Amino acid sequence: MPADYLLSVDLGTSHTVAVVVWPDGRTRPLLFDGSPVMPSAVFLDQAGTIHTGKDAERLASTAPERFEPNPKQRISDGTLLLGDREIPVTAAFAAILARVARTAVESVGHLPNAVLTCPAAWSEQRRAALHDAAAQAGYRPVKILTEPVAAAHYYTSRLAQPLTPGQALAVFDFGGGTLDIAVLERRGDGSFGVLADGGLHDLGGLDFDAALVAHIGETVRQREPEIWKRLEQPSGASEMRNRRELWDEVRAAKEMLSRSSVAPVTVPDMAQSLHLTRGELDQISRPLLARAVGETQRVLGLTGRRPEHLTGLFLVGGSSRMPMVAKMLHEGLGIAPTVLEQPELPVSEGAALALTSTAPVTPPAPMATPPQSPTAPHMHSGSLPPVTPGSDQTMQLRRGEPEKPKRRLRPKWIAIIAAVAVLAVALPLGWWWLTNPYKQRPFAEELTEVGAAIPFAAEGNSGVYEVRVWDDKALFAYTAATSSNQDGEEMHLRAVDTATGEPLWDEDKVFPGDGWEDKFYVSDDLIAFSQEVEASGGAVEYRYYFLDWKTGETVNTRTSSGRDAARSGDLFVIAPYGGTVIEVFDADGAPVADWTLGDEEDGVTIASWGLVGNPDDLGKPSTPSNGDGRLWVLTSDNMLHVYDLESGDTVAEKELETVDDRYFAWNGLLYVAVDKESGYEINVYDIDKDLARAAEVSVDVEDAEIETMTACGEALICVAELAPEATSAYHWQVYDADAEEIVHTFDDGEFGGVDPIGDRLMVEYYEGDDLRTQVYDKNFKAVENNLAEEGFEAVDGGSALSWPEGGTFLSTPGSVIGLGRDGSRTALRTDLEVFTCGASDTRLACFTAEGMQVYAIRDE
Repeated sequence: MPADYLLSVDLGTSHTVAVVVWPDGRTRPLLFDGSPVMPSAVFLDQAGTIHTGKDAERLASTAPERFEPNPKQRISDGTLLLGDREIPVTAAFAAILARVARTAVESVGHLPNAVLTCPAAWSEQRRAALHDAAAQAGYRPVKILTEPVAAAHYYTSRLAQPLTPGQALAVFDFGGGTLDIAVLERRGDGSFGVLADGGLHDLGGLDFDAALVAHIGETVRQREPEIWKRLEQPSGASEMRNRRELWDEVRAAKEMLSRSSVAPVTVPDMAQSLHLTRGELDQISRPLLARAVGETQRVLGLTGRRPEHLTGLFLVGGSSRMPMVAKMLHEGLGIAPTVLEQPELPVSEGAALALTSTAPVTPPAPMATPPQSPTAPHMHSGSLPPVTPGSDQTMQLRRGEPEKPKRRLRPKWIAIIAAVAVLAVALPLGWWWLTNPYKQRPFAEELTEVGAAIPFAAEGNSGVYEVRVWDDKALFAYTAATSSNQDGEEMHLRAVDTATGEPLWDEDKVFPGDGWEDKFYVSDDLIAFSQEVEASGGAVEYRYYFLDWKTGETVNTRTSSGRDAARSGDLFVIAPYGGTVIEVFDADGAPVADWTLGDEEDGVTIASWGLVGNPDDLGKPSTPSNGDGRLWVLTSDNMLHVYDLESGDTVAEKELETVDDRYFAWNGLLYVAVDKESGYEINVYDIDKDLARAAEVSVDVEDAEIETMTACGEALICVAELAPEATSAYHWQVYDADAEEIVHTFDDGEFGGVDPIGDRLMVEYYEGDDLRTQVYDKNFKAVENNLAEEGFEAVDGGSALSWPEGGTFLSTPGSVIGLGRDGSRTALRTDLEVFTCGASDTRLACFTAEGMQVYAIRDE
């Protein structure tokens, strides 16, 4: 007889079930709010506490944006956005497991050793997330058993359906987010081996809910179009709450239809309830379930066995409760499935049975507290024994000598243990909040003016008009005719405090002359801009002005033959193509470093150059560092040079590819796209290892014409190929430096730009002649949005902004739209008329007809 308790937890997409194995071999489900099935839901309150289960569902009505009903479905994302905070998915798992731990402590007096379940197809990385979450929740090292193996043990033990060696059982695990199918074979030693597994990761109970909501929506749209518009695209907390309530109503109706032929659905704001019938549910479910049946047939086919060769087909998971599931499987396979009244329970109890060596007994009714017999041997605990190797074999328990009996914990100690479990979750979570660069913060409800518009000092012409916003400062620049000569031109600059809307300078700083460029460079201390001037002999040069942010006074000017420049921190780089000299200046225009490369007489000049990009900029795109402080330069003799801008040191020099190829540097790596007879090749070099070859990948795209390379993630590089018969539309290849391979291709249609929004992507694509914007997550799965607006610009690691743009100093009316990394859309204003704008993470600064105006897009 076992001498220890064992806790078995099935953390599912929609529900979590936990079972305790008692020392005498009995199994008891833990009760959460009086039920053995706890919603796998989490809610993050303002204080940073994660609430779970029904508490989370109740709190969801107060702030729907802080609620996540299905965190397990988001494991591939890595993080959850809950209100204005982004937390790791493991923190949500840990909160759920901590709730289970507290209940177990209340029930048996201590936290037993535990086994957790996971889908058979889960990678080691995903299983590691469960291990991490359990550790955060205060568990000792846990064992992990696959769900189909656990279900098979329940089938043979609790349901008394023996399988002899060589016989096979199919487990159909239909949960809230996914369908997992496995065919298992009983082995001679009593263990189970998985012959084949598969499933549909995009089909679960939530998809049936969505189909039913859409079905209800057709009726609501016809009767009350405004109500449906608010439910379909909620814009505030109240409307989001109504949308959540509608989904809850539809889910409850779906569950009721498993027991009756008709179920009511109350639609928020509608006076009259609607109804769903079993016939409607069956009609809507049939095409979805046809996919499930087809996938079951496919997985079974992988084993080489026919349906009649199966000893049984066992249905588990909450979505298996729908009568249509068993009906269609019976029709499609010709065998009658086995399904229980509560199909959420077998996996958890089966995992417990797999780890115990006692003979099965009839399970007692669920109890929240143990019996009080003083002689019961339930006061023991010990380490969970090792498992026989083999990820899909039965875990055989090998117990050592029991430890000395432990006293039942007093309530105050139970409370202390529970508090420690909560702290185990809260401490790493708090650290994540402090360090996570990809938080999604909510936008304001509407765009509001900050201060009054600052009038133009002169009437602008059709030349330059630019806005640069840096942190709490904005630089406005525009050209105007001179007051003494309408044919003359002058540049006007004005700096504004974006926190107050007040000007930093009392008046415009005016620079006479023409030839003004639309290139302005700003950072904490730097303001630099350029003017084309005529040098002796008719040559063209460029005069660079350096200004002081506080006073607007010119602190320095520099003249160079180079029109091309860049900023890295507060350093300013001028490196002319076709020239030989690279110059670096500080924010005051003082020289920091310079290099002479090649010799113009020998025909060796600068062919291309750029900064080595910094992934930290993804978290702060409105105030980027613009590089990691290093510069790469390719000369016409095919030599690649890398320099440290601040020290002036040479980092590396090496002959790589040719000047005809495309070069790009990001996160310590140099990428070179080389044309081949068929497609092209991406060669990767490690800058920190003297440009040693790090990787290469071939892209076999016929007649591919590479336009550019750009960073689109911490380790991702996006390569733009000109789409066939297009002049401004592209296909994109996404290269992952960690995986050293192309991990995704955007070529199903014609695409515009691809830009990062933190660790996700904003992708423009053509729908006819119109550009639309779609957000994709880290797994290149489209997030639930589809925006007609184009030209979104990331303003922080979790959101982006779109605003109207004029031209030739003509104002243009349009919308200001906020976009979250989760695809949420916030209409800040629909009728803003501007010439041009610039944005930070909290402010939008624009030229308007009234002058220079600052707007708040969210609180500071």
